Amino acid sequence: MAPASGTASEPTRYREMPLPRKVTFWGFASLVVAAIAFYVWWGTFYGVWIDNGVYAVFITLLLFGLAGMWLVLPNPPVTAPPGT
Repeated sequence: MAPASGTASEPTRYREMPLPRKVTFWGFASLVVAAIAFYVWWGTFYGVWIDNGVYAVFITLLLFGLAGMWLVLPNPPVTAPPGT
């Protein structure tokens, strides 16, 4: 029996991507990791956890990484509306 549309096929979206899109996805994911690493490094090295400049760098890296990861994922398959 085939699984319902949109339930079991959702985790396989990444596996279905071609290699260049996977590389791009992990490139954007590295921006998220770099943002977290930068914030933790800055806080431990300088002992300052609340700073507008650090927030500006952190949020910029984080949002570009998350937006890029979201844009690289393939679109879900289009299904017909119910009743047609």
